[in-house]
Amino acid sequence: MRGAADEAVARRNAVRAVTAARTLDMGLTEPSRFGAWFFRLTGGVVFLFSPVLALVGLVVATRG
Repeated sequence: MRGAADEAVARRNAVRAVTAARTLDMGLTEPSRFGAWFFRLTGGVVFLFSPVLALVGLVVATRG
């Protein structure tokens, strides 16, 4: 999970740099306030609650 979070941060910062170059907005060249911790936290929450979401989706699908 650490490698994926670090890649997501690097990708986000690269996209911001390209956008800054296109729009000439140098404020975008600053690193994102969301560090790797944010992506790790998001991944952990999704991982923990995915069975619950799958169950809710199954219940909704069978009710309709």
